[in-house]
Amino acid sequence: MENGCMHITLINTTLAESGYDIPVFDVGLYCFNLIHVTAIVCLLLTLFSAFGVIILLYKSKAGKRFMKWHKHERFLLYRCICDISYGIVHTLDHVQIVITKDHIRPSGLCSVYGMLLVNICLSESLFSLMSALNAFMSVYFRKDVNFGDKDWKLLLLLSLGPFVAVFPLSFLHVFGPNGNFCAFDSVKGVIANTILCTGIMGAVLIALSTIYVFTWHRIFTESRNLKTNLGNSSSVRKATLRSAKAMCLFVVVYIIQWTPITVYGTWQLISYVPYELFLAIVLMTNLSGVYSGVIWLFYMSNKNSVSNQGHGETNLDMTARKDRSTNYTEQRFSNK
Repeated sequence: MENGCMHITLINTTLAESGYDIPVFDVGLYCFNLIHVTAIVCLLLTLFSAFGVIILLYKSKAGKRFMKWHKHERFLLYRCICDISYGIVHTLDHVQIVITKDHIRPSGLCSVYGMLLVNICLSESLFSLMSALNAFMSVYFRKDVNFGDKDWKLLLLLSLGPFVAVFPLSFLHVFGPNGNFCAFDSVKGVIANTILCTGIMGAVLIALSTIYVFTWHRIFTESRNLKTNLGNSSSVRKATLRSAKAMCLFVVVYIIQWTPITVYGTWQLISYVPYELFLAIVLMTNLSGVYSGVIWLFYMSNKNSVSNQGHGETNLDMTARKDRSTNYTEQRFSNK
C-alpha cells in the first residue's frame, strides 16, 4: 500500500459475508477522488466519442443501406454500441459512489451493474475474436466469414453468448462491490474474478495476439509482392488486404485496452500490485469509446485507399465467381 491508497482488500475477510462488509476504499483520501473522478472523466469521453462516431458514420453513409456499408464500418458501429453501454453502466456506478461515499445500494442494483459490466466485457472479447477471425480467413484462405443476413449470427453471438455464461453466475451471488465499483464481489466473487480477468481474458489476449501476428505477417508479405503486380486481380487483392488491415484495428485496441487488467490479475496472484498499475487500468479500460474514435480517424485518413475497388469482402466473392467462370470457359474450349 502506497501513500495510504488501497485498491485491493488487504484486511482480514474471514468474518465478512460479502463486499458490503468491507468499506469503500480510500474514502476521505485524495486517492478516492483520483480514481473515481478520473474514471468518470474517461467514461464521459468514451460516451462523447462513441456517440460522435455513430453520428459521423451515418452522415458519411447518408442514403446508403446499412448492409451496403463496408464490413469494418458496421463493426465499428457495433463496437460503439458496446462502448456506450459500458460507459452508461459504469458512469452511473462511479457517480453514485462519489456522491454517497458508500457502496451502491440497494445490493440488487450493484449486482445488476456488475452483471451488465461483465456481460459487456465478454461481448467485446467475442467481438474482437470475430474481427480477428474475419481478417485471418480473408488473407489466408480468401474467404469472407458469413455472419448471416443483417449480421444476425454475429449479433446473436455477442448478445446471447455472454448472457449464457453470466446469468447462471448471478445465482451464485458473485456480483457485488469490489471496493471501488460494482463487478465481482470482493468476498464472494474472488474465484470468478480470477477466472475471468486472469484466465479467460488472458487466453483471449494470447489468441488475439497470435492471430494478429500471423495475419499482419501475411498482409505485409503480400502487400510487398503486390507492389510489382498490375491488373484487376492484384487490385482486388489489395482491397482485400486493406479491409483486413481495418479489421485488425479492432484487435489492436482490444489488446491495448484489456492487457493491463490481465497483467493486474496475474500479478495479484504473486504479490501486491503497485497502485500505479491500478490507475493505468482505470485510464485504459474506461477510454474504450476514445479508441473507437481513433479507429474512425484512421478510416477517414485512409478513406480513399480503403474504398478503392469496393470493400474487400465483396471483392472476394467477385473474384471467386470470375475464377469459376474463367475455368469453365477454358474447360469448354479444351474439350472442343
